[in-house]
Amino acid sequence: MKKKQRIVFFGSPEFSLAPLKTLYLGGYEIVGVYTQEPKKKSRGMKEITTPVHQWAESQLLPVFTPVTLNQESIHEFQSLQPDVAILFAYGKIIPKAWLDIPLYGFINIHASLLPKWRGAAPVQRSIENNDEITGISIMKMNEKLDEGPVLASQEIPITKETNGLNLINQMSLDSCSLLFNTLEKYFLGKIKLHDQDSSLSSYANKINKIESKINWSEKAATIERKIRAFYPYPAMWFDHEGKRYKVLKSKISNQIGKVGEIIDTPLIIACGDQSLEVLEIQAEGKKAVSIDNFILGNANFKKNDFLR
Repeated sequence: MKKKQRIVFFGSPEFSLAPLKTLYLGGYEIVGVYTQEPKKKSRGMKEITTPVHQWAESQLLPVFTPVTLNQESIHEFQSLQPDVAILFAYGKIIPKAWLDIPLYGFINIHASLLPKWRGAAPVQRSIENNDEITGISIMKMNEKLDEGPVLASQEIPITKETNGLNLINQMSLDSCSLLFNTLEKYFLGKIKLHDQDSSLSSYANKINKIESKINWSEKAATIERKIRAFYPYPAMWFDHEGKRYKVLKSKISNQIGKVGEIIDTPLIIACGDQSLEVLEIQAEGKKAVSIDNFILGNANFKKNDFLR
């Protein structure tokens, strides 16, 4: 039986795990796993490792958490003698000097149909932009951001129920078979790499926390898309009487009123056009609840009040 290639995997969040597990169970030799360094939580200052870190350690795989990818860490990477490096939401930029070390280079699982939505937040921007289709791309990395040639891609529809969480989870699951099948052909030289047409690209800027504050003067449809796009993080929010409230789920209502006015109960707020009915909400320091349960314990949300 032919020996499987030596793979180094780069990833950090929970959704990175599915393709890593697929490679591991598929017989590839995982010779190293790179992930974000442990972060200290303020409560007790306990160090929390990433989901990828936790799973890799449970399988007795070597884990590396360099704060910076510098000269010292590149020697460590070279010593692993990787045939290929697979990257999915690692969270750090890979320096050019690293890219040529693996025999087959770095392969990135990117959460859009490249060249559409290059950059940090392709999942959120595709929903916010009201795209009907997005997808995943398997791309060979070069020194430019998300501009390398594409090995394979797969479409995923965006519906009115799609939010940031369920979309990235779908991408995670779909990436498993796409990556596995693509790698087999790639190692055999049976994959044709397709250069991207940069004139068709869009840039998915990193989400700024300021833009997650609800602006009630925007159209209700715009706000509703942002609520889905930015769920679960950073989540859209508003202030009322000195407290912050996250809106986690909503739907558009045809009722109209003055911008920011609570025009009906349990909680329908007038927007720049139409209005928004809040369905699920989370008060600062509290758990997420349905709007019916929320209103029972929050008498300070009255009809004709204004939200800012």
